[in-house]
Amino acid sequence: MNSLQALKIFETQLRLILSSDQHLEDNEIICKAFSQLIELLPQEKDPALIQTQLEIAGIAVVELNLTREPVIAILLKVLVDKTVLLQEQIEADYGKPVWELISGLQKIERLDTSKFSSNTENFIKLLLTLSEDIRVILIHLAQHLYEIRHIDEYPAEKQKLITGETSLLYIPLTHRIGLYSIKTELEDRVFRFSEPETYGMLEQKLMETQKERDHYTNTFILPIEKCLKENGFDCEIKSRIKSIPSIHRKIQMQKVDFEKIYDLFAIRIIQNNTLENEKADCWKIYSLVTDIYPPNPRRLRDWISYPKSTGYESLHTTVIGPEGKWVEIQIRNRRMDEIAEKTVAAHWKYKMDNKPDGKTEFFASLREMLENPVIAPFAKPVSKEKKSLYTDEIFVFTPKGDLKKLKAGYTVLDFAYEIHSSIGSTCTGAILNGVMVPLKHVLQNGDTVKIITSRTQKPSHNWLDFVKSPKVITRIRHALKMETYKDSDAGKEIIKNKFSQIGLEFNDLMVRRLVDYFACDNHLELYQRFGEGKLDPMRIKKAIAETAPELHQATAGKEENFPERMSEVMTGKQDFIIIDNRLNSVHYQFAKCCNPVPGDKIFAFVSITQGIRIHKTNCSNARQMITRYPYRILEARWKEIETEKAFTANLSLSGQFSEGLLDKLTQFLAHDMKTEIRSSKLSKQPGNTYHCNLGIMVRGKTHLDEVVNRLRKMKEVDRVKRLG
Repeated sequence: MNSLQALKIFETQLRLILSSDQHLEDNEIICKAFSQLIELLPQEKDPALIQTQLEIAGIAVVELNLTREPVIAILLKVLVDKTVLLQEQIEADYGKPVWELISGLQKIERLDTSKFSSNTENFIKLLLTLSEDIRVILIHLAQHLYEIRHIDEYPAEKQKLITGETSLLYIPLTHRIGLYSIKTELEDRVFRFSEPETYGMLEQKLMETQKERDHYTNTFILPIEKCLKENGFDCEIKSRIKSIPSIHRKIQMQKVDFEKIYDLFAIRIIQNNTLENEKADCWKIYSLVTDIYPPNPRRLRDWISYPKSTGYESLHTTVIGPEGKWVEIQIRNRRMDEIAEKTVAAHWKYKMDNKPDGKTEFFASLREMLENPVIAPFAKPVSKEKKSLYTDEIFVFTPKGDLKKLKAGYTVLDFAYEIHSSIGSTCTGAILNGVMVPLKHVLQNGDTVKIITSRTQKPSHNWLDFVKSPKVITRIRHALKMETYKDSDAGKEIIKNKFSQIGLEFNDLMVRRLVDYFACDNHLELYQRFGEGKLDPMRIKKAIAETAPELHQATAGKEENFPERMSEVMTGKQDFIIIDNRLNSVHYQFAKCCNPVPGDKIFAFVSITQGIRIHKTNCSNARQMITRYPYRILEARWKEIETEKAFTANLSLSGQFSEGLLDKLTQFLAHDMKTEIRSSKLSKQPGNTYHCNLGIMVRGKTHLDEVVNRLRKMKEVDRVKRLG
């Protein structure tokens, strides 16, 4: 490309820059600066440098809405850097403000940004001290945008510096002053350069899921379009994909795969109405949309009633769409959308119309934003439209997206009990918005809560110090009471059994006598102490003798001897505990030493540490328990044969050994007998014999007998014996 061709290209670029803003059209002084640049920096020597300055000027005008003086400063700065032009010439031909802009840019370029790696606030303050004119920072931002857009053209060290400055300074800066589209671009370019493989992978996944995403978007938008049209709203509804860095942050924070990130896009509703009712109309649209899809109150952002200091106005909410997916919705009108999309330029257009010194005023407000980050005051009045949204109630979400209503101030533990008492009693904490929190953490509007439980967790007295729900307080107190008297049922059975032995009626009067005699606070404490083994049932007879001698005399000699009582146990003629898997008033377990199954003759034994245990009457341990602790023996028998619940039975098999024997036995039991095998152990014995222990699940004694009989008919089995 010769010099004439290059000059024509440069002139074309300049005309595009001048025509992009009405304030620059037919501006002779800018053309003069351009001519001086061409004259004093011959393009045949360094045409790329001229091209660079023109591109930076274009960014400054089109994207940042800078005008005459900044454009001149951009064009002439390269001449000042090369000492082709001096301060006196610049001030004489173009004015002192142009020189101050160039001087401020040079000061910024001399900064060592590597020393400000951790404190963005101080760095921004430092930039502001280098020049009184805020436009210096905006021009430097234009230069930086050019550099990061051409980052591949720089050496590695310069690339590292560009990405570092972008993350350190320019992303926070653009966010602060509301240049959101530029901020998003900077984040995207830094991520693309720093993590190209991850960026490429996410970009590819977005392309692969485009069709599915488009289908979901259309399905989501359809009922909204219909509803808004029926209510007389003229709106444009469009969707936008979230930036790849934003998606990556969600993956990192939520620790999930790409496929589990649902809110990959946002829906924007833009109403084409007049300015007269714009705020009220936005709230009406919000109401219509949230009637269709449940909102997350925590994600409501009202920048309509109180716009951002940058001029940004919009109403944001997040709702649960089809398939339980989160979707962000932005509601605004055409004016608000133009400000949001074009930021600084649009803000000037609407805010500074008919103000001769409007831009100076706006630059002052930009400087104030950088010096003092604006925090929205809490005391602003709430509009009529919004008052109905706020009550003393909060709404929290389950991991599945179900919305639960609670009172403000409720804790994680309150919420756990709201789900179910058993969940509350075993709650150890929660994962709140992806972060682990304790039981006492107070929930906020819009929190997503996943309750964590543990089988070993039990209610504690200190829970009563922080729970707020009266219903939950009652449940905790009841649970604590039940825990305190957990062995009371067993103790009651012991007392009833003892009364039966000595021929007395078990009634409230007799219980009150025992409560007084043993100095207990109430009947539950009495039962608990007997159940725990702290009181010996043999003392009951003495207690009656001392408190009701007439009853003692009447029943003297009536107590059954042990053989008679066990006979009654085995025949079931005495009172008994009903053993039924639906029973929850008496806590019991089946003894592992004999593994009783429905149909076996049984009795109950009250242990001190393990509660009630059910044994077979011919259990190998039965005689020792009955002899040593007769007062802990309770009658027990089956209410009915349970056909669904399975019980463990242990078998001992022996016979002639052969290869694959264990597989054949287990295959027979699993397939032919439909019996679950819990354990198996086969050992080869002398004389080519074997011994095998099997633990199997059966529905009762009838089922067990059937299994044993079928095993005995197998040629590989000589002998079958039930253990226990």
